[in-house]
Amino acid sequence: MIASSAARSSDDPGSLSFRASDRLLVLIERTLQATRWRLVFPAELESRFEAETGRRRVRHLRRTTLIGLAVFHLYAGAAFVTTPDVAMLNLVLRFAVMTPLAIGIFVGLSRVSAPIREALCGLGVLAAVTIPVLTLWLGHGPNVAHATTAIWLTVIFANISLALRFTWACIVSGTTALAGGLAIAAHPEIAPDLAGLVRLDMLIGIAFSLGAAHEIESANRRNYLYTLRESLRAQQLVVANARLTRLSTTDPLTGLANRRAFSQRLEALWQASRDGDPFALMLVDVDHFKRFNDHYGHGAGDACLCEISRLLTARVSGTADLVSRYGGEEFALLLPGLDSAAAIVLAERVRQSLNALALPHAGRGDGLDHVTVSVGVAASPDGAETPAALVEAADAALYRAKSAGRNRTKCEGAPSRAGTGPGLEVEPTLAAWPAGGTPPRRRSA
Repeated sequence: MIASSAARSSDDPGSLSFRASDRLLVLIERTLQATRWRLVFPAELESRFEAETGRRRVRHLRRTTLIGLAVFHLYAGAAFVTTPDVAMLNLVLRFAVMTPLAIGIFVGLSRVSAPIREALCGLGVLAAVTIPVLTLWLGHGPNVAHATTAIWLTVIFANISLALRFTWACIVSGTTALAGGLAIAAHPEIAPDLAGLVRLDMLIGIAFSLGAAHEIESANRRNYLYTLRESLRAQQLVVANARLTRLSTTDPLTGLANRRAFSQRLEALWQASRDGDPFALMLVDVDHFKRFNDHYGHGAGDACLCEISRLLTARVSGTADLVSRYGGEEFALLLPGLDSAAAIVLAERVRQSLNALALPHAGRGDGLDHVTVSVGVAASPDGAETPAALVEAADAALYRAKSAGRNRTKCEGAPSRAGTGPGLEVEPTLAAWPAGGTPPRRRSA
């Protein structure tokens, strides 16, 4: 049912979501304005970042680990040129130690938290780089200086292809640079000039890859923030548009649909009725409402209308397609699937429920002391040619209910093109207006 029994609270779920996204947008802007060297998000953003990118990160690490392991094993043949005396040890360490370790990391990546996942990757790279460092340290031969290539290539792969988090990239790079330098120093047979050049090559390669690791992570994080910001702004726009739509179709006092929403829904139901889906229209008018306002004041009048709107919504719940405030003290209900007889039964139930509520209304001047309503009912397709004609029929029935003494329900058939139509009331009477005429207009009172 498209209706609300009272004005909505400002703390509805939509407004909460809007405020939360607004707060998050402020946090995003502050984070983006921070120094570009900062790679750690505030806790709330960090948790969102991991939740939304964690699976993709695991897929990347697994795919890159398999590629790296294959290249790592293929490069084992280089040891037969650089350090042939320990080439077999190099093979055993790569295949017997590194392979099962890499497989274990591959399996565990999706089963641990993000910090442990990144630690596994960093420790795995340290284990991998230990093998060429150890080969360089223990090996001898005329080409031993070239064994450093395997060391810094491993670090470059880890920092750029594997994209280690920058903290672990620093740990791996620093540890490798130190260990590689000590391994070179363990070979006094290498000429000092050549040893210095080898160290420089290794340090430059590691330093460049470390800078690339920072840029990669920084770009990923900033792109995430840009994407999240635009997504939140788009969501806020949708919420704002929905809120504007609701405001433009909602009565601010009662929270019911307003006249504009009624007209839109009436047109839709009318089109459906042309395809065989009948519906009824109920107009409800508060009796002697001007006297109520004169006696109690407009504030009490507003409270009375809100109370009636709540009763209408409750009594027709599950039956009415729309409950709207049609005018000052007048309400309109659209009832799909009901014919005139069923609509009258429902209208009488509404009228009697308001009588039972017994809202005080002194000074009516008709012997009653509580608020009552008069109800007019019309149904489609009982002869109406247009939606306006159906409204006129219900309006005419409401006029008859007022003229007959108020606090009653009446039903009119819509005028046909010939201008005639039967009338139906709760009381067993029959009424019609003259052929070719129009139903007299009621005065609201």
